[in-house]
Amino acid sequence: MQNEILEMVNQFNANVFASVKRISEMNLRTFEQLAGKQAEMMNDCLESSAKQYEVLTTAKDYKAALAAQGELLKGVNEKYMANVRETAEIMTAVREELTGMVEEAVKYTSATVEKAGKAAAKKAA
Repeated sequence: MQNEILEMVNQFNANVFASVKRISEMNLRTFEQLAGKQAEMMNDCLESSAKQYEVLTTAKDYKAALAAQGELLKGVNEKYMANVRETAEIMTAVREELTGMVEEAVKYTSATVEKAGKAAAKKAA
């Protein structure tokens, strides 16, 4: 009986360690992806600033400058929205992975509690 309990405790500890490791790996992967997206956005901002400077210095009149800035803003807006969608996809994948981990933990916990209950009933009998 005691061996069964010790085995359950050892298995529980191993599962906790594995879960913590998976969460750590997921956090690192997510951080790397989000940092990459942030760097991408910073590059896009710097590029658009350079293009805006070019537009303002080469425009023949204010109407041409406004039209060029409008086009530039349209492109920046499209890049921004694509980045927002990609970031949302990353976060959705993280949520789905976490949900799967929680479901696994619930199944494991239920099975362990049931096993412990049977062992306790066996001991009492």
